[in-house]
Amino acid sequence: MPTLSELLDLPAHPLIAIVGAGGKTTTMYTLAGELAQHGKRVITTTTTNIYLPRPGETDTLITATETSTLLDMIAAAWKMHHRVTVARECVAGGKLAGLLLDQPYELLALSGAGAVIVEADGARHRMIKAPAVYEPVVPSQTNIALLVMSAAAINQPLGAEIAHRPERIAAVLGISQGDILTPALVAQLLVSERGGMRGIPQEAKVYALITHATGEKRSEVRELVPLLQSSPRLAGVLCSQQPGEWLAGE
Repeated sequence: MPTLSELLDLPAHPLIAIVGAGGKTTTMYTLAGELAQHGKRVITTTTTNIYLPRPGETDTLITATETSTLLDMIAAAWKMHHRVTVARECVAGGKLAGLLLDQPYELLALSGAGAVIVEADGARHRMIKAPAVYEPVVPSQTNIALLVMSAAAINQPLGAEIAHRPERIAAVLGISQGDILTPALVAQLLVSERGGMRGIPQEAKVYALITHATGEKRSEVRELVPLLQSSPRLAGVLCSQQPGEWLAGE
């Protein structure tokens, strides 16, 4: 089974932003691990807040506010590691405060990293979301955007149990909370400039990533994939049953 890094058409020096809901953090660290195994030096970071990395997700954690300090610390880390997680500081709740908007590109340009992966959105562990007016926090230099959603949300009633900002989803789609999120509505949300595409640079290559695409959701995913593939904004649609196992949507 191909890895995610093999299915993405990555440029030589990708600045990757991950947005949406339903597996962003796992996707970030999994992709970083794959790229590191191919010899790339990879920085994982955030422009929002994320939890501290768990054992095995990164090789080392670096926190500092100034770019110059981060660069010095990263240079030292490369002597022993290929995966470095970078944040501004540790904050309450076991979380990391994200970098300023321009810092991920500065690190890509100046640190010797072969790739920088940014978790650029928050979803409070829900399956699907629509962004608020201040979300997502995507660097303007992003050249790859990964738009994540969980297949578990398909054909479920819209509500806070499955969705982050369900009121925003209702507004984008012109529906009410409690209405069923059909594959057609999910596709509409993901490709909407008020939904999944909000804040994504026009120059970025965008992939839709459908996580938790288990056997019981197969028919719904099969209905959703061609609807997404019809969007000229998407470079591809990828599906995963579990972390690290990806297939191109068919």
